[in-house]
Amino acid sequence: MFIYQGSIITNFLSQNGQQYKIPVYQRNYEWSKEQCKKLFEDIVQAAKRNQLHFTGSIVFQPLAPIKGINNSIVIDGQQRLTTIYILIKALVDTAASDAEKTVPMAALFNTDQFNQFNLDDTTKVKLKPAKDNNDQLLNLLYNKHDKIDKGCEIYRNYAYFCELIKEQQSVGITASDIYRGIGLLTVAVIQLDGSDKAQEIFERINSTGIPLSLADKIRNHVLMTDIDQDRLYEEYWLIIEKLLPKDQLSTFFLDYLNTKIDGFAKEGDAYDVFKEVFKNGGYTNESMLAEILHYAEFYNAFLYGNDGKYSKEVNTLLRNLQKLKQTTVFLFLFPVFDDFSNNIIDEKELERVLRFLLNYSIRRLICEVGSNSLRGLYKTLYARVFARPENKQHYYDAIVSFFQQLTSKDVLPDDNTFVLALKQNNLYRKNALCKFLLTAIENQGKEQLITDNLTIEHIMPQNKNLSTSWQKMLGEDIWQSVQEKYLHTLGNLTLTAYNSELGDKPFDVKQQELDDVKTKVVVLYADVKGRTVWNADAIEQRADRLADAIVKLYPIELPAQAISFADPRYKEYSCEDPDTATYKAPNYYVLQGERVNTTNFAEMLRSVVSRLYEQDSSVIEDMARNNEKLLSWSQNVMFSYDVNEVYGDSKIAGTDIYQSVGFSAAHIMYIIRALLDKYDIDRGDFVYSARSTKTVSTETE
Repeated sequence: MFIYQGSIITNFLSQNGQQYKIPVYQRNYEWSKEQCKKLFEDIVQAAKRNQLHFTGSIVFQPLAPIKGINNSIVIDGQQRLTTIYILIKALVDTAASDAEKTVPMAALFNTDQFNQFNLDDTTKVKLKPAKDNNDQLLNLLYNKHDKIDKGCEIYRNYAYFCELIKEQQSVGITASDIYRGIGLLTVAVIQLDGSDKAQEIFERINSTGIPLSLADKIRNHVLMTDIDQDRLYEEYWLIIEKLLPKDQLSTFFLDYLNTKIDGFAKEGDAYDVFKEVFKNGGYTNESMLAEILHYAEFYNAFLYGNDGKYSKEVNTLLRNLQKLKQTTVFLFLFPVFDDFSNNIIDEKELERVLRFLLNYSIRRLICEVGSNSLRGLYKTLYARVFARPENKQHYYDAIVSFFQQLTSKDVLPDDNTFVLALKQNNLYRKNALCKFLLTAIENQGKEQLITDNLTIEHIMPQNKNLSTSWQKMLGEDIWQSVQEKYLHTLGNLTLTAYNSELGDKPFDVKQQELDDVKTKVVVLYADVKGRTVWNADAIEQRADRLADAIVKLYPIELPAQAISFADPRYKEYSCEDPDTATYKAPNYYVLQGERVNTTNFAEMLRSVVSRLYEQDSSVIEDMARNNEKLLSWSQNVMFSYDVNEVYGDSKIAGTDIYQSVGFSAAHIMYIIRALLDKYDIDRGDFVYSARSTKTVSTETE
């Protein structure tokens, strides 16, 4: 490795017979206008003051020459180098004379005065980005403006530089002055030799540019170390980037990794998790890319549907899950779609599964079941349902049977619970769900009404100071309690395009505005039309009808064959009565939807503590600092940084915090219950499975 101070112009762009390649493992060019403006201002100031200006480092590694052209790959600094290259092109195109263009042109193109290089359009240029960026840059350099994607960053920043240059020209600063300012930019030039490992150096660099995303790091890992990187980039990575937009890639990788590991990967440590998965899974670069592409195709379908691959019903159900923001279900859908791809289930079975998941999600949302257990539930669901491979012979039945037999809060809400919640709960605050259900009611069995321009309207107004006419209609002595109870419930909500106009108008005026001929909203308006009074009775009657319609639209198809998941020796228990743990042997617990196997209560406690600490370390750290007693009646400090304060010398893995050990089963359950309260986790989010260890004779006694 050689490190020295140099210049972007002198050491890189002014030299003839050179080409600097941006390898495919680097992210695409993505400097913002703000970054371009700051660099441009630094260049202008350097020119005015005739002073050197330091702009970071450029790390490169020379390769073997090709047809006389010296090739190098840029390990770090590609964003800055590409930006200056684009700026030089803008200087050429805005120069006041041909003479003023000559010098910057030499920084853009290699020349072949003596016909020694056999140059073509791609080898003439001194900078070669990865494929997508390279095509855009070549079009720009060779003035093929009709072929340029005007929305790409390369063209956008070129056009912006042209504007900035013209502003300077208007005050007497020439293109030559600005080019001289670029020549005053200095960099730390870091040249690697054959013994340097480019990947390790790249990962150690503390770049002053845009931080690498999780997707950037994974791309670097799977492409940087393979000699066949150009082919792998085009056949795999480029397709992955086209399937998933930049803002979805990191989320996809987190979901992908969470299907491969126990526990959950956080974005901060996800790259290290990926490297472990890569290493322990025995992957090659190509096999890993093939697997990532395989699941990226699924993810694209989850997000946008795929008409060419899946039925209209599958795509509609996926779209509806997206509308309701039920993206945690993707963790379960990965293996389900694998089974469909492998012909384990057919399309009709896939539709049934998706329909159940949508209807389950709707019931859960309406019944206001907390979502904090969903991620854990869907992460472990496939393994729990299909732990016995024969369950795949009754695929849908096994899934529904499992949900019916859950004892945690994730259990499938039955029709009675669902209907009651539909009528009584505040539906308006779940705006997306509310509009989804009202739209579904309206569009059943008739020409589909486009509802994009419609908003949710309260028939009885929201104003706390209702007009006298409304107070009389609702009941002068009870109108406030009626409004409070029914305002945001299903029976009082409809769709309209006139929301802002209706406001607190009297009921008869609202009726005219909500008229079905005028709004085309027919089904929702049916119980409002022709009424002379809108009060509690009217709202309840309408809620009955609409709730019945929703249950029919989103029913739960019961399993034709019930699949039992019960081990007759085991039963699930909550932590509400800790003493029931006495004389029990556990085999698993479920915390916030995620099932974790365990062989004894001491192991269970260590596992729960570890997962809670990972979720929010500050709670346990505060307890440890204060030597806090978790249970008021216990003599033991549960956590401490001082080993003398706790019973035993066991530490929470990966920390300096000691935790007390040696408790009875019941005591452990008291501790777990108290920890759940401390973390503000609903006690219903925890259950454990255990069998009795009492002998028959003992039980008889």
